[in-house]
Amino acid sequence: MAAFKPLTVEEARTLSRDQLLPRVEAEQRHWTRLISRGQIRVGEDDAYKTFARIMHVVIDPAVEEEPHDPDFWTKPLGELGDL
Repeated sequence: MAAFKPLTVEEARTLSRDQLLPRVEAEQRHWTRLISRGQIRVGEDDAYKTFARIMHVVIDPAVEEEPHDPDFWTKPLGELGDL
């Protein structure tokens, strides 16, 4: 199995929400597994904070309050200015 590679803000800026959603789900499973087993290591908090920031931008709970943008799921986050 390939080594887990966490998302970076730079990489997330080049991908659309459609492309990021499976990656966010996989990374969420990774962090949940580490946290639930008490295996998170010193220094990993920055990586987790970066993941949480990306996850909240991808999911964006405020989107329902805004007019629907047809490019919301298909344009890279950097182009949309969301990250």
